[in-house]
Amino acid sequence: MGGQREIAKPLAYLIVTVGCILAMVTALAPLPTGSYKLSGVFLVLGIIPYIVYGTFTELLQSCTLISAGLVLLAVDFLARFGAQIVHVAHANAMPALYLCLVLTFLVFPVGAALGHLIAKFWPWETQ
Repeated sequence: MGGQREIAKPLAYLIVTVGCILAMVTALAPLPTGSYKLSGVFLVLGIIPYIVYGTFTELLQSCTLISAGLVLLAVDFLARFGAQIVHVAHANAMPALYLCLVLTFLVFPVGAALGHLIAKFWPWETQ
């Protein structure tokens, strides 16, 4: 498990970094003058699921940790660019709040459960 853990932790921190960059990019609103305005509300709501994920890096096994992070990142990416939950000049913060709650309390546990099932049925994960 030591070798898998050595791979899992840096990959989990990479997932947190990519998620924070995604939150920052989608919190920028283009202005008519050619500049950008950063929305603090959109930024904080975008980073919260990754802060929660980062707190579990020491508690979860490697397969569970990585699958939860990849599912979290994939659903976040699809929601932000597929459903257009990005900050624009006239944006309402409620969709971002709902996305934050869904990612934190629904997607992250589902991803962790999926990783637990993968670790259970594929024996490369020694516990």
